[in-house]
Amino acid sequence: MKLIVISDVHGHTEHVAALHQACAGVDALIMCGDFTTFGAHAQIQRIADALRVPDLPCYFVIGNCDCMPINGTLDGWTNLHARCVTQGEWTLTGLGGALPCPAQTPTEFPESDYAAYLKQLRHMCAKDTSRLIMAVHQPPYGTSADLLPNGIHVGSHALRAFIDSRQPACCLSGHIHEAASRSRCGSTLVVNPGPFAKGMFSLVEL
Repeated sequence: MKLIVISDVHGHTEHVAALHQACAGVDALIMCGDFTTFGAHAQIQRIADALRVPDLPCYFVIGNCDCMPINGTLDGWTNLHARCVTQGEWTLTGLGGALPCPAQTPTEFPESDYAAYLKQLRHMCAKDTSRLIMAVHQPPYGTSADLLPNGIHVGSHALRAFIDSRQPACCLSGHIHEAASRSRCGSTLVVNPGPFAKGMFSLVEL
């Protein structure tokens, strides 16, 4: 499975041509949230249309700055929030939104809500999670993907506990613009591609 992973577009489409060129030969495009900065559904759809690659499976979760239902739909895309979707031998799932931020944003949830969603996913997804791909906006706690420049980790403890116990193949995240990185939690690959608003994206091959 070969994936292109993007996050934190925030309405910037200047780098779409490079993105589409990079998508040649991959199996899917995964967007980890923040299509816009406080954009409503119609604006989010316009950005999603610009990003989408025809005939390529495109998956997403929304970010904390997207103003649409967390389980809402976008034409040409599949929402992974609290769902399990099969592609070949792999299962894709995800969590949208983020933990409460210092400046209030439209789509925020407490850790207790994340824990409830993850409990739901434990029952929905296959017992063998070695082929589980997670797309989230809020990264897991205590990784390179959630590390602020001041050295503070701001990720989700509930998500980290899920990863530690279930060891999915990978966790693809965003949200923390300064934390573009690849690291591991046990056997789980954790990737934050950095903000696509600055032309950043990741190629992940599993």
